[in-house]
Amino acid sequence: MKSAKFQPKFILSLTFNAIALLLALVWIAKRGGISSILRQIRSTPPENSSQAWADIYYQHRRSLFEGLPEVSRPIIFLGDSLTDSCEWNEILNHTQILNRGIIGDTTAGVLQRLSPILASQPRQIFLMIGINDLSRKKDFSETLANYEQILARIQQQSPQTEVYVQSVLPINKRLFEKGPTNEMIRNFNTQLQRLSDNFSYSYIDLHSQLVDENQQLDERYTLDGLHLNGTAYLIWKEAIENYVERDAEELEEG
Repeated sequence: MKSAKFQPKFILSLTFNAIALLLALVWIAKRGGISSILRQIRSTPPENSSQAWADIYYQHRRSLFEGLPEVSRPIIFLGDSLTDSCEWNEILNHTQILNRGIIGDTTAGVLQRLSPILASQPRQIFLMIGINDLSRKKDFSETLANYEQILARIQQQSPQTEVYVQSVLPINKRLFEKGPTNEMIRNFNTQLQRLSDNFSYSYIDLHSQLVDENQQLDERYTLDGLHLNGTAYLIWKEAIENYVERDAEELEEG
């Protein structure tokens, strides 16, 4: 029987595979071994994991708010990304305004972080919350119950605070297909107006100022059908600026 002869191509292939294996072992060793690499993989969010990063942002921003020094009787803008995305103290030229909006927040989230906000006994709160509840198909009655609890806690724990319930804004369904219907948003706003009356708080209708002829968020004011551009924030500013309380010195400067 003739012995098998190794072909040159086969020998070359074995050589390359051996070198590749050796390099891989060196790379693994430099990174602390296989167990270390597995830990890194588990701790790294997958690509396009926007929800994971949104959760991280939410927790970081909430912890920041809780660690900031307390300001006596500030004016609070409270809500989700629509509030978070504006520089309220600059757009309204008011140093006592604090932005307490967080991207992705819901009525339940606002309830959970309300205590440090009310500890400062704010003179005014401009509240807009609820669109994320509706977008995530949270139970409608539960969302309203959360909203009612928010207003009740403000009234109980900071009775001197003036509260301005701002309507939830419309969306543009062509650009934001996953959002709730605008009919649902209008129904929600009707209930918010009722709640405002029950608590003797002011209701501000921003919804009607940003809709087009089809009762959707006008495309002139948005790129994604939900969030607002600078022009929309200027309209928002004009709708509320007469409600924002100013000190005598600020009025003189203005």
